[in-house]
Amino acid sequence: MTNPSTDHDGHHRAVIRAVPHPGELDARGIPITCPNCRARRDWLLLNVRHQVFVRCRCAAEWHEPDLTRAYFDLHFTAPEHEWDEWDDYNTAMRALAFDGLLAGTTWD
Repeated sequence: MTNPSTDHDGHHRAVIRAVPHPGELDARGIPITCPNCRARRDWLLLNVRHQVFVRCRCAAEWHEPDLTRAYFDLHFTAPEHEWDEWDDYNTAMRALAFDGLLAGTTWD
C-alpha cells in the first residue's frame, strides 16, 4: 500500500484542506476583515502544511498567522474538500464559489 501523501517517486505532496466558515472569525479576539472588500464573514479556510490561509468571496487570500494548524485541527476536524498541489487550484476555487464571481455576496 502506498502512502497517499507521496507521489509515485516518493516525494511528499502538499495537501490543501478547505473548510467553509460562514460566520465571523476572531481567533485573536478581533474579527478578521478582508483587506480587499472589508467583508467580515463567509470565509474559506485553507490549511496547507502548517499554515492556514483565509480566502474571501472576492478572491482575496492571505496567510493568517493567528489561525494556526492546531487551531484549524481543533475547530475543523473534518475538511469538506481536499486537493493536492497538482490539482487545478483555480477550478477548485470556482467550484467552491470563492473565485471572485460572488464578491460582496453573503449567505444567511
